[in-house]
Amino acid sequence: MKSMMEFALDYAQRGWHVFPCKQGNKAPLVGRDKDANGKYIPGTGGVKKATVDPEQIKAWWSTWPTAMIGVACGPASAIWAIDPDAPKSPGDPDGRANWAALKLKHGCPPTHTHVTPGGGQHLIFRWRADRPLTNSEGNITGTGINVRGAGGYVIAPPSRRLDGKAYEISEPLDFFNFADAPDWLYAMLRPKPREQVSNGLTLSAYRSSAHPIARIQGILNRVATTTEGDRNKVLFWGAMRVVEMVVEKEVPSTEGDRAFAALFDAALHAGLSDREIVRTLQSARARA
Repeated sequence: MKSMMEFALDYAQRGWHVFPCKQGNKAPLVGRDKDANGKYIPGTGGVKKATVDPEQIKAWWSTWPTAMIGVACGPASAIWAIDPDAPKSPGDPDGRANWAALKLKHGCPPTHTHVTPGGGQHLIFRWRADRPLTNSEGNITGTGINVRGAGGYVIAPPSRRLDGKAYEISEPLDFFNFADAPDWLYAMLRPKPREQVSNGLTLSAYRSSAHPIARIQGILNRVATTTEGDRNKVLFWGAMRVVEMVVEKEVPSTEGDRAFAALFDAALHAGLSDREIVRTLQSARARA
């Protein structure tokens, strides 16, 4: 049976830039670079380390032989993906059902697809330089359908979580056959015109703002309505999404700071303590 290292090397030979991820939470195992003063350099770890270099891949998987295989989306690997998720908590949108409805209405060609352990999918499309995408969700924000473009990544089969559940190929005949995404999907993912956001941004201000602030609003709503048991996890998820938006320059750092302040208020609303919130937000910032 092939090892995870061999699978990672195979993907790299096919042109996918890969890096190792934790089996528990999909977080990158490779950290950030340090400057001459020993301080971490923002935006240099994780997916930024993805490579096709076989020697580096061998070194990583020699250190972490069971690590999951992260694949950088965007121009490096010449792919991007949508990720219709199963609901993680009661009341969450069902990305699978919403994608099925969109596909039934508009149509979509078959393409390389992964089945995730949580019951969702990664539908992977050919990257087009004339239609670049980041992780912004445009008009599908709040539907449970995530986007993985430049700056994002997906986990590739046969990566296996700590609970033993694995990522799988949906249809072997579609393996590494990447379709062009349909025009209607690109149209839905096109960023909306951005409106001016005043100083002292509040939770209500996010609700009336256009993309990309609308995307942050979806994150805030998710954090504020999460029930006990998942609150810290969802807060960390939301904070990491904000960090990604700042690193990828989708929003300026000042707006990221406002979003973190709003995350604090949303987490308080969900019932977390001040200490828990501060610890979680600091942990997210440390991964930038």
